[in-house]
Amino acid sequence: MTLIKTAMIILAAGLSQRMGVFKPLLPVGAIPAVLRCVSIAKSAGVGDIIIVTGNNSRELEDVFSRDNDPQIHLVHNDGFRDGMFSSVHAGARELPRDIDGFFLLPSDCCAVSSDTLLTLTGEFDKTGKTSVTRPKLNGQRGHPPLIPALYLDDLLSHNGEDGLKGFLRPLPTLEIEINDPGFLLDMDSPEDYTNLLTHLGFPEYPDRAQSLALLAELNTPPDIIAHGEDVAKTAIKIASAMGNLDVALLESACLLHDIKRMEPLHEIAGMKLLLQKGYPKAAILVRDHMDLPNEPIIEITERELLYLADKLCRRGKLVRLEDTLQKILLQIPADDTEAVERVKRRIGKAQEILDILGSRYGIGYKDILEREEEIK
Repeated sequence: MTLIKTAMIILAAGLSQRMGVFKPLLPVGAIPAVLRCVSIAKSAGVGDIIIVTGNNSRELEDVFSRDNDPQIHLVHNDGFRDGMFSSVHAGARELPRDIDGFFLLPSDCCAVSSDTLLTLTGEFDKTGKTSVTRPKLNGQRGHPPLIPALYLDDLLSHNGEDGLKGFLRPLPTLEIEINDPGFLLDMDSPEDYTNLLTHLGFPEYPDRAQSLALLAELNTPPDIIAHGEDVAKTAIKIASAMGNLDVALLESACLLHDIKRMEPLHEIAGMKLLLQKGYPKAAILVRDHMDLPNEPIIEITERELLYLADKLCRRGKLVRLEDTLQKILLQIPADDTEAVERVKRRIGKAQEILDILGSRYGIGYKDILEREEEIK
């Protein structure tokens, strides 16, 4: 273990706007992301660990109050809405003055390995502890930088112009090539979260048993569960004919796509729930099951099959898209042109998927239905 004395500032104060849910507490394996950061730091021999809180500070305090670890110090940044550099300042003020350097790690950058931190510490020592030492892979720099303590006063007096980048830019910097893709990963979006879990080898979606257990946990009405089963059977039937999709992912997303059906914008509420449970890959499909981007469909994935199957299944039966369109339009006031166009666009997108299935895979209505007379 290195004799260099280091600390770490873990930034966990932000609004997580792109993700839509609070990133520091998202599950990564069996623990929240912020706790994984702490574990990585400890494994690398880091001494004091400063957790900067702001948004959802009470939830974070609850997590750390269970352990009362003297190595961990929480500091609240009242100005967290002013941006990340205000949290850097808040954490830096709490650093002990007898350290050689400190790591600066956003809490969602929790895939970096402890070996990477140890490598950075060793190289930092070789250069006399005067250069900002950063990991690099194939030309890309990642987190965390190891910042010499001798620049701490300069950091605290920096006016925040151009944020942390503006402060670090003029400092001597050593970039160390390390074969650890984890230090390039973060969780800014559900897609990023999926990539991070994949890299670490953790599941990105629930299996069938876990999906059904989640529906039961939320006391989901039987008709919503039944609809999810119908959608799953229909989508899986198409996927089996295509032969190139993740059927387990498709089934979980179909079962769960209406889990928040009773709430406004239920697709967004469902996405947030699944993110909080640690299932970002299913969350993405649930988010998109009502609307797809208004652009041509290039390929048919699990997302498109959930979207189509949801439009085909109505009240326990499979229904032609044109019939569904007519029934929905009858329920909308004719002068509500925005709603009319929205419904036409949604059904039109489903028809586009169906047309591609026919032209590329030879899959049509008769192939989707077990009996043609079920078409209503």
